[in-house]
Formats: sequence, structure tokens, C-alpha cells
Amino acid sequence: MNITQCRLTNHILYWMLFVLFWSFVWGLSDYDFLRNILIQICCLPSRMLLVYISLYFLYPVFFLKKKYLLFALYYSLLVLFISVLIQRPFMMYYIQPHYIPGYQSNHFFEPSEIMNTALDINIAAIIPLGYTILKSLERVNRDNSVLAEQNNLLKTAKDQHIIELKIDKSVYKIPVAEIEYIESQRNNVRIKLIGSELIARQNISSLQDLLPKEHFVRVHRSFLINRSRITAYSASKIALSDVTVPIGRSYKEAVLNSLGSAGS
Repeated sequence: MNITQCRLTNHILYWMLFVLFWSFVWGLSDYDFLRNILIQICCLPSRMLLVYISLYFLYPVFFLKKKYLLFALYYSLLVLFISVLIQRPFMMYYIQPHYIPGYQSNHFFEPSEIMNTALDINIAAIIPLGYTILKSLERVNRDNSVLAEQNNLLKTAKDQHIIELKIDKSVYKIPVAEIEYIESQRNNVRIKLIGSELIARQNISSLQDLLPKEHFVRVHRSFLINRSRITAYSASKIALSDVTVPIGRSYKEAVLNSLGSAGS
């Protein structure tokens, strides 16, 4: 079973368990469990709409970008919108006449009825959103722990000409003189050595702070190079043994001055 099939199965199981649980809870009042199952099934579209818009739009667009107030605002508006324009009409004009005929409802915009409807559909989103947020926090804490461990290894290296990096649970001792250049790749760095290369979960800026400034120069947001490996350079690029690295616009003046002073 691939990841997509597994995820789909989990979603189906969640909604099945959700319907059965609340059908059982509400069914205890009159022991008409079949009627309550049908009511819960009829309420699924509104609940699913709230859950999936929250998970796949509001959560990545606002919550993950730390726009918590906007997330709360738009989530509240979404709950209100679904309650008033979707769930409330469906409940009043279909579910109540067919499954709760003895229920006396007030007028359509009765605040207490709208609040009850909002709370009813909101229940479905608590577990998925809570689980997603907790997993996200766990992932952030794990990544921070890895980076902290990497930085500790770098800071406690006894030999200033050796840096230590933890990669796949192994500690690599890397001679600084063998580093040709370091390239940032999102959350990782590619360390090009003489005859080999390593990929580490590290930040290029933290490596720059620990490497000797007289031997390494930052020429681009994504590139840190070893001066001794430069074979040629111009105003826009630097040639190493087997690669040409661009000079970033914001680094250009400092790089050219540095290389010019080094060569004079």
C-alpha cells in the first residue's frame, strides 16, 4: 500500500469512526441508533468541508507561516459561513422534517441555533487539526534538535582545521583544507570536497562562522568557497577546479575587494 492509499484509508476510517461514535452517543437518548447514524451521515458534507479547507488551505497558508491571528479569524469565519449557509438550511429543511419531526425549531437566524450548529460541525475538526499541529511541532522540535547537535559538534571541535558533522547518525571529521566549496540546498548543505562530497542537515551561515575567514569567502547566498581553490574570477563569477560559481549582486563589491586585496 503506497502513501496515498494509506492516507485515504486513514481518512475513511476516521469518518466511519466519527459517525459511529456520535451516532452511539446521541442514540443513547432514544436508542434509535439507525436514525442517528443517518443524521450523522447527512451532516458529513458540512463537517468534511470544514476539515479539508482548514487542513489544506488555512493551515499551510496561515498557521505554518505563523500568522496565527489570521488563521483563527478565517477559521471562525469559515465555521460561521458553513453553519449559516450550508448546515443550518440542510438541518432545518431536510434533517429535522425527515429525522426529527417532533423538534420545534425557532426562526432561521436564531443565535442559539446557529451557535449549536457551529459547535456541532466544529467537533469534527478538533482531532484532525490538533493532530496536524502536534505533528508539525514535533517535526520542528526534531529539526531544531538535529541543528543544535550539529552546532555543538562544530563548536567543540578541538582542532580548528577540522570540523565535525553528524550525518546519518555518524560523525564525520572533515579537514578544512579539503573543502572546495559549500552550497546551500534549502535545509541542507552540499559540502564539495577533493574527490568526494557530503550532504548535511546544516545551515550555511553557521558553517561560515566556524570556518577560518582568511581561507573562505561567501560569494553568493548559496555558495561559500575556499580561496585556495579559485582558478580564475571575473566581476560576475568565480571558477574553481571543476565548477563555476556565480557572484551574488549583494556580495559583489565585498568579494572583489577581498580577492583583489588577497592577490595584491
